[in-house]
Amino acid sequence: MESDFVGKDIIMFNSLESTNEYCKEMLNNREIPEGTVISARWQSEGKGQGDNSWESSAGENLTFSIILHPLFLNISDQFFISMITSLGIADFLRQFTNNVLIKWPNDIFIGNKKIAGILIENSVMDNKITDSIVGIGININQVSFGSHIPNAISLRSIVPEPPPLDNCLESLCKNIDHWYSMLKQDRKEDIKTKYTDRLFRLNQQHLYRERNKIFKGTVTGVDNFGRLALRTQAGRTRYFGLNEVDFL
Repeated sequence: MESDFVGKDIIMFNSLESTNEYCKEMLNNREIPEGTVISARWQSEGKGQGDNSWESSAGENLTFSIILHPLFLNISDQFFISMITSLGIADFLRQFTNNVLIKWPNDIFIGNKKIAGILIENSVMDNKITDSIVGIGININQVSFGSHIPNAISLRSIVPEPPPLDNCLESLCKNIDHWYSMLKQDRKEDIKTKYTDRLFRLNQQHLYRERNKIFKGTVTGVDNFGRLALRTQAGRTRYFGLNEVDFL
């Protein structure tokens, strides 16, 4: 494929416990070229954010991880990896629908339903990110989801015949590579602007929960540290890190 980095080397497995965990094992044993993709048709222990898992029917969706070596990026800028990944997935999906939104911090939505999730795990040395494992799960062909996943959607729900999984993976890699190249060019403001434009609930007032307190707020963007900016009814802008606020 034409990608300079992401997806130049794709290693496919029928099954793995977790593509992220497999990438960690690889990196512990040898140097891995940047942009290498580890993909599994089924993950028995797919990982989500925190203690969550990523559930996916075997052979119906895409579950894969990308290995990056963003040594040019300071630790304080690590959320830009999430931004460029989200934008790459969104660009892929926008081939099929315009209603693609990025739900902070790590989900991709079609309208009000989740179609993809991201889990990024970084290794750091001397204030630089030596390795970044970008885990991605995206629903392509699955049409039935468990009752405990009430807001899931797949690409098949949007188009009757999605492209073959291999074609979807290639297109995803190409789109992510585009945004990663922009990050390497230090075009952070362009990335942040586009990311903000596509945020779920942008400029809309909704309910949120901080600990046990429920309040009304309006998403206005994120800061460079990846914290969500919410404007309260009092007109004050507050910033929330991971797990500090819940969408209601």
